[in-house]
Amino acid sequence: MGENNFKNKLKSKFIVLDGPDGCGKSTQLNLLANYLKEEGLDIVKTHDPGGTAIGDQIRRLLKYDAKGEMDFHTETMLFMASRAQLVAEIIKPALENRKTVLCDRFISATCAYQGSSGYPLDWIIKLGKFAVGDIWPDLTIIIDVPADEGCKRTGRKRHKRTIMNHKHANQGHLFEDVTLDRFDSKTLEYHRKVRKWFLKLENNFPGIVKIVDGSKAQINTVHQRIKEVILETFS
Repeated sequence: MGENNFKNKLKSKFIVLDGPDGCGKSTQLNLLANYLKEEGLDIVKTHDPGGTAIGDQIRRLLKYDAKGEMDFHTETMLFMASRAQLVAEIIKPALENRKTVLCDRFISATCAYQGSSGYPLDWIIKLGKFAVGDIWPDLTIIIDVPADEGCKRTGRKRHKRTIMNHKHANQGHLFEDVTLDRFDSKTLEYHRKVRKWFLKLENNFPGIVKIVDGSKAQINTVHQRIKEVILETFS
């Protein structure tokens, strides 16, 4: 693909990197952003949840400030509200200005974490579409790692705040600095379920979903594979 053609095909594209805890998505998002900038593209890099002043307030509420036991539906809708603001304030204007948007997690994360807990995937997707309208990722790349490897990579620091005030304490995994409720006795098994749900999204999620193996691979090897996926998808 010629340089100009490549740039044109990636303008106004919305690309999400997601995956289980410890998959390295944040590192890979930074590498991808730098690569695309070097290719001459105008990049907007953001993250979910948060990414806006209002979204960050919702993020703090979900992480620390909620008083009492939060119902799953309340929790999920707050995540979707943060995404709605992110789309309205950051993502949609960027796409309209022919910029390329890269996002660290999106609705795919809720599908995996909540789907693994038994909530219907179609319900989550329907709620997600209500929140973000027609601004759906053109490409979602899931960086796959086994649950035990991911947990070893992240480590759970006990001095970090927990999410014990959340009834189900599942979407807390969307935050990188929140530990599991100490009463959760099946942490590794839960992460294994989440990984399985991420892998299911390739055939059950709107838009294009590609799986990239992030296990036991060098960071640059994963980066090269992500670049290949993007070239294959938008060629």
